[in-house]
Amino acid sequence: MKNRSRRKQVLAGTLLLTIASFVAKLLSAVYRIPFQNMVGNIGFYVYQQIYPIYGIGMTFALTGLPVFISKLVVDTREPENQVALVFRIQRILLVICLVIFCILQFGAGLIAVRMDDSRLTPVIQSVSWMFLLIPFLSSWRGYFQGKMEMRPTAYSQVIEQIVRVSVILVVAYWATHHAVTPYKMGQFAMLSAPIAGVFALTVILAWVWVHRPVRRTAKSIAEMRQQPLVSRILLEGGTLCLVSAVMLLLQLADSFSVVSGLRSFGYALGAAQNIKGIYDRSQTLVQLGQVLSTASVTAVLPGLVMAHKRHQDVTFEHIATTNLRTNLALSLAMSVGLFALMPEVNRLLFSSAELNGTISLYCTSIVLTSVLMTYNAILQSKNQYKNTMAAILFGFVVKLLINQPLIAYFGIIGASMATLLSLMSMVLLLHLLARRDLQKLISGMQVIKLSVVLGLMWLAVHSAVVVVNAMSPITSLRLQALVIAVVCIPVGIIFFFGGCLVLNVFSVREWLAIPLVSKYIKIKGVPTHENR
Repeated sequence: MKNRSRRKQVLAGTLLLTIASFVAKLLSAVYRIPFQNMVGNIGFYVYQQIYPIYGIGMTFALTGLPVFISKLVVDTREPENQVALVFRIQRILLVICLVIFCILQFGAGLIAVRMDDSRLTPVIQSVSWMFLLIPFLSSWRGYFQGKMEMRPTAYSQVIEQIVRVSVILVVAYWATHHAVTPYKMGQFAMLSAPIAGVFALTVILAWVWVHRPVRRTAKSIAEMRQQPLVSRILLEGGTLCLVSAVMLLLQLADSFSVVSGLRSFGYALGAAQNIKGIYDRSQTLVQLGQVLSTASVTAVLPGLVMAHKRHQDVTFEHIATTNLRTNLALSLAMSVGLFALMPEVNRLLFSSAELNGTISLYCTSIVLTSVLMTYNAILQSKNQYKNTMAAILFGFVVKLLINQPLIAYFGIIGASMATLLSLMSMVLLLHLLARRDLQKLISGMQVIKLSVVLGLMWLAVHSAVVVVNAMSPITSLRLQALVIAVVCIPVGIIFFFGGCLVLNVFSVREWLAIPLVSKYIKIKGVPTHENR
């Protein structure tokens, strides 16, 4: 009975955390659309230049470090030792974050110059303050997650995003109506990060106050000092952070090289900044596309860990295979759908249809990041970190080396090409390094069937766009784009899932793993065996 109650608590907590993560990710992606509409391309450029720094910090505080710390808490039996562990981790993280804070605060001018825009200095300094909160946010979130109490993390995560998004949109509205410069707007918008962090920390500390942990003892403090935590934080915690921040790392590389690459291509500074602001729209679309994959991977990770610990190899293989195949299929469908609707989606969300080819190419990242996240979940459940870290660092170096040359030669589309080549190198290297754990997860026959379905889906959506454009009397291009989206997105969904059903792309298990779909699609004719 006790084990059953514990399992229910774990499942309920995981569900709550998954829902909170989904809501937070959705908020984090959606707010940029009205934000860009208010501040324009240059204002969006200013914000997006510094956003990767914020995003990486948030990854530390919200996903990577708390997950790592929760595993340490679970492995530590005595309650007083668990509390002593948290305080020791806080001290280590405080040193690391103080170093990062000082680099950003006092080296902001140099960083801004390296970004080819010295006016970004105060914007960088604004975001640096959030790093002072990370040691406390991440350690207490990890502590409560390790105790199977997910509510502090879930509630603080959602409140943090609501506060941050509200501050950003209020600042954007104020800047638009008071003729404030984009750089001043960016400076105040980035202050939303520490402000929201304070709100989140208040929620967590209130939880600590109400559920007062046991006091540390001299013995527990001495025992914790003997543990090699620094190396584990850097390797295991660092790997978890890197995986969650893959796209942010590549965006950070863009912040340092896109403008200079465009200037080498022949653009003036102002034109290069405007193009960078348009290019940054693609990051919003990719983040929206990643919401489902991220939630899916988060949901299956506990099941993978449990199956591995119990040596249930068949169950582990079923969970891993099902998650990878469904994530791959859905991410491919989203990428192809965005490609088919790109001029309209671009115009509908951001008021103009510029750089459609560049943005379409960049959106292919949704597929590669989905595969990378699933691969990492499989390896993480087996406590394997080195291969993932090596693959991500290798891909990041590839991006750093080829980004500016490709932009200087091909223009802004070179940045999208560099991002895709970087992600491909990560996925391929990780597959090679961990081929024993990652083999036979993808079915060749399933990929062939899926390709046929996606081709038919693209043709149907593209035809629907042509028909709506020909028949619609609407003169407003943005309103026309809305009509096309309302008509053609359901067409794409029907053709994709209908085609998958007719060609038996998914097994029953895979259908049931797709959110909501299993409730609305009759799967009586789908074979129960795995696709081979």
